[in-house]
Amino acid sequence: MSYPTDCLQPILSEEESAIVKSYGGWTSFMMSMGLKAWKAEDEAEGMQILRALAAPDEEEEVQGEAEQDEAAGKS
Repeated sequence: MSYPTDCLQPILSEEESAIVKSYGGWTSFMMSMGLKAWKAEDEAEGMQILRALAAPDEEEEVQGEAEQDEAAGKS
């Protein structure tokens, strides 16, 4: 298990961590969203944004269900 080197980063899921890493870390992610990593209110907003980014899209869910139906032999 890897631990964040950004001391301001909260505990994240694997999906959330991958997104944050693509921004260069928690502080960079927060700054790119116009938020301050050291402010509690901004951290809460940053987590909401991050959870929305990490959540699967409805379109992806529908496509995934269709692929599962095809694999199961359903039409």
